[in-house]
Amino acid sequence: MSSITEYDKDELVPPQWLNNAFFEQVLQPQSSKGKIKITNITIEPATEKGEHYASVMYRANVTFTLPADCDAAPRQQSKSLIVKALPELRGEKQRLLQDSKLFETEIGIYTEVVPRLEEALQLAGECVQFGASCLYNTLRPLKVLVFEDLTELGYEIVRMRALTVNEIKAAYRKLAKWHAASYKLAKERPEICHKYRHSFMTIPYIVNSSFISSGIKNFIDMLGSVPTLAAYKPYFLKLQPDWAAKCRATYTEYFLNHQQQTYYGICHGDLLANNLMFKHNRVTGELADVLLVDYQLAYVGPLVNDLIYAFYMLYTAEQRANNREELLQYYFESFMQALKRLGCSVEALSFECFQEQLKRQKTLALFLLLSFLPIRYALSAGLLDRDHMMATDEERSELYYNKNYMAELHNILPMYLHFGYLQ
Repeated sequence: MSSITEYDKDELVPPQWLNNAFFEQVLQPQSSKGKIKITNITIEPATEKGEHYASVMYRANVTFTLPADCDAAPRQQSKSLIVKALPELRGEKQRLLQDSKLFETEIGIYTEVVPRLEEALQLAGECVQFGASCLYNTLRPLKVLVFEDLTELGYEIVRMRALTVNEIKAAYRKLAKWHAASYKLAKERPEICHKYRHSFMTIPYIVNSSFISSGIKNFIDMLGSVPTLAAYKPYFLKLQPDWAAKCRATYTEYFLNHQQQTYYGICHGDLLANNLMFKHNRVTGELADVLLVDYQLAYVGPLVNDLIYAFYMLYTAEQRANNREELLQYYFESFMQALKRLGCSVEALSFECFQEQLKRQKTLALFLLLSFLPIRYALSAGLLDRDHMMATDEERSELYYNKNYMAELHNILPMYLHFGYLQ
């Protein structure tokens, strides 16, 4: 194992339940009457420090012997597995997650939704894999998922650099297929979608914290102290009343305020670079595939919400300034192609209509601008520990004066004023 400073502190010591008995249960062949025997286990953190937040993750290399009645397979085998669980170390992360439905959501997505989406596309003539194979899951006595290790299949997270425009396009191409298939699912099987009403905005820790309301207050205070941004302060003062309720409404719209001419489906909910795994051709180095991972924040809502989230959490500042239209157009064309392949009607959907749907979700765009983007700048600069990013209003208020964040506001706020987002 590398230096402990490369990993999150709550993943340095594997939990005691991660033992032979657990992996025997995970790897036991269902068709066998005999039992497998674990001969060796090595466990280490599955990701580097700060690469995920809503769980702890371990990579387990397990060597085992299959029962004698498994004639079709070699007796001696080894597998690399990814184990995802709730953190046991007390702290902000545990408090955030303890009463949430994140694991229930992700288990449902992997066991119920993903197979249906992949099957719909396969029947339409396209073989698509969206994520890792989920090998085991349980909610009691512990909340745990076990996946195949995608690194063994040649997939990697992009580290130490931002994603290129072509990599974002590849992610958007896969996302568009997910969106199209989930739109079809929402139309044909709405009872399935009703299970996925939980989102980031329904996590009790978030609902009961001042994270949302303090975000707009801190933002307004910063605007008033920067002469070149002060003209925007009145717009946000008008938005401030009931701001938290307005933000939650962008996530609950499908269930509480269903709109016409809106494409609803299952949003990924957390389209970060860390939640994408890329596979490159070993010979040419060309990008071969990308998978979407981590569905804990998935929810049913306006599909454009994922694109608004990606604009702030996936793009660089330069890409936000120079590539917004190009990337949106690319996604839209990919989405249209996927809808047509699935046999969905697309007559009512034009790029202009799509842009109107984006504009109608302006509250989400502003929420991410003034609550998430300053945190992203602080994390990337190493100025904030991910475990404490939501800890106190005082800590968060300092983030709004990051020079790079304020510089970008001089580009984004005029754009939003022009689009009518501040009305």
